[in-house]
Amino acid sequence: MRLYNSKIAYGWISIALHWIAAIGVIWLYFLGENIEHAKEAGLPRAEVAGMVNYHAAIGALFFLFLAGRVISHYVQRQPAKPDQHRYLNLLSSAVMHLFLLMIAIQIVTGPLVIWTRPAAIDVFGWFSVPSPFTTRNSGLHELAEEIHALAPNLFWPLLGLHVAGAVKHLVFDKERTSLRIVRPPKA
Repeated sequence: MRLYNSKIAYGWISIALHWIAAIGVIWLYFLGENIEHAKEAGLPRAEVAGMVNYHAAIGALFFLFLAGRVISHYVQRQPAKPDQHRYLNLLSSAVMHLFLLMIAIQIVTGPLVIWTRPAAIDVFGWFSVPSPFTTRNSGLHELAEEIHALAPNLFWPLLGLHVAGAVKHLVFDKERTSLRIVRPPKA
């Protein structure tokens, strides 16, 4: 069982983190969109606050996986790029780095939005993550809130390019590059 990446394939750690992070990012994205729609619809403040707390709790549950996904990409060797035009490899690298940057921004600014009130992040009553702040920090709160709301604008363009690249390799190039993130090859 190959845990770590090799020069030709992803290991189980990268594969698991990729798919867990994908589920987390998509789930959190749609929760965030629901919050924005609720605000625009003028739902009661308490109802929106409940949605924010749910979003923050899910974010806290996925935090280690998301942070692990970002860190793992930069500490593990990456499999060789497929044999294709160098501009396509450059584009695929840019998409990956922007995705990871978006995740990193979200997992930093998300907790800051809550903590700068200051409030703890309550995770369904199971545990809470206390704020490092003792008083409200309005400037940092507004900045974190703005960045946390803007970064997901990258989500659909990046996801579209990522999926298009996978489809290109699988359907048009008829190669197994896209399948490397499903399971490692047998030794």
